[in-house]
Amino acid sequence: MEHTLNIKETLKTYYRINSELLSEGGPTQNGEKYLQKVHIEKKILAFFGLPLKSKYVKLIWNTFEITENMNDAIAMLMQTLSHQSKLYESTKHKQIDEKLKLALENKSEAFEFLPEINIDLNLYTLFIYNEIFIQRKEPLLLIIQELDKINNKASISNIYQLSLLSDNYEQSIYYKTLVNQGLIYIDDFVAWCKLRDKHTSNTPIDLKIKNEDAIQSLRLAFQLFLHYKQKGYTLERAKKHSGLSNERVFKIVQYVYTHT
Repeated sequence: MEHTLNIKETLKTYYRINSELLSEGGPTQNGEKYLQKVHIEKKILAFFGLPLKSKYVKLIWNTFEITENMNDAIAMLMQTLSHQSKLYESTKHKQIDEKLKLALENKSEAFEFLPEINIDLNLYTLFIYNEIFIQRKEPLLLIIQELDKINNKASISNIYQLSLLSDNYEQSIYYKTLVNQGLIYIDDFVAWCKLRDKHTSNTPIDLKIKNEDAIQSLRLAFQLFLHYKQKGYTLERAKKHSGLSNERVFKIVQYVYTHT
């Protein structure tokens, strides 16, 4: 209920700013107000889980142009965007479903594939893709749902902390939070982390190999950045999605990539 009230207030603000902008002569007469309008459009679409595409932005414009009654326009727009959100989710899952089938057939690398379906690379998504999907061939719907649940910063932080635990991990706040979030492969993930750590601790690795692994990790990070750039992402967005937002880190990674 609270979220609904918040979006209604956002729509009222948008209606007011849009009306003022039109009466003042448009974007060329008040650039600052136009930027406010664009920012709110992003916020509205994000609330309904819709991407920032012209077809959805035009829906907002057209709805407010149909009627001068603000409350009627808001009610109509919320109904329209809710419907579009359901259609978008259905189409998105269908597309991901098809791409996952191809990935399984082609045995695509997670590093190359996950960014294609807008899933960030992290320890859990790699585990789900490589171990649960490719190795165990779990149902596509479960894989899609699991990847969706984990695709946020808070979850990634909890996953990282959980991966460092071994005994009594079920008592940790990280585990309880992720279980409450509905993740169904958490116990499998912890078992996989333990097995990986045990294997690593029993395998003699000299300094040279460790250095090579570190260099390879840095190169992969920059390759991911280049991947996003080729997909049309802005420089800052590409840095963010590849984990290279810090300018100093970015320069180090760029240096390693170009000199090794």
